[in-house]
Amino acid sequence: MVDHRCPTCGKPVLPNFKFCKACGARLPKEIFNAQERKSEIHSESMSSDFGADPVAIEGIDADIVHALAIKGRLIIIDKEMEEILEEIENLEERVKVGLIPKEDAKSRVTELNKRFVEIKIEKKKITKGGTNIPIFDLIEKKEQAKERLDKLEGLKKDKSISEKTYDKMRREYKDTIKNSERDITQEIIKMEHWRDQLKSDLSAKRELLETLFVRKSTGELSEEEYEQEKEELSEEIKDWEAAYEELSKTLKKLK
Repeated sequence: MVDHRCPTCGKPVLPNFKFCKACGARLPKEIFNAQERKSEIHSESMSSDFGADPVAIEGIDADIVHALAIKGRLIIIDKEMEEILEEIENLEERVKVGLIPKEDAKSRVTELNKRFVEIKIEKKKITKGGTNIPIFDLIEKKEQAKERLDKLEGLKKDKSISEKTYDKMRREYKDTIKNSERDITQEIIKMEHWRDQLKSDLSAKRELLETLFVRKSTGELSEEEYEQEKEELSEEIKDWEAAYEELSKTLKKLK
């Protein structure tokens, strides 16, 4: 639940914020001294944290952004792990055929194994407690129904089931596929909206980063305050960039 909002733009803020991360306005301490009325919170929470129309498609939230960013990072991690295993296999093969001495390959293999363990640990950390992205569950559900339908056709061909059971199960799997396709289409529309939001958010966050630099340069922010704000905002920008890239690639594949 959001307890505090920026008095300038109305976007959610946390008590430790000195500046609004949406519009860059300095936040007066007074806004953190009183709780907002529950009715106001409920009303405002109907709209997106990133400016979406309350009656429009539901806006993307930070959990989905983080999940998309993680998905993008996992693709990079999996690729690096695959490349490490291929290089180790290649080195071992070259040692076997006498192309390189065993001792020459040993240090590199040790280095590669160490890196493999490091990124495996990293992968485990970033996948822990992640948020599901609905469209991927829907795609899996659709593919499972198609596989089951294929198996059902095999059972009919082998005359392992009655015509009545075949018709019943065929309707069930067909309905699942149809409903999944409908839901996937709706999710694609929603994700296109998310992509536009992410692009807009990225632009705003980059502008805010420059605003922070100005505040530091003019003496409004101390060097320490600036570095702290900059580090937090830079991490957000990395997530938003990764999420935007992953979302754009996913939409391209689905179309």
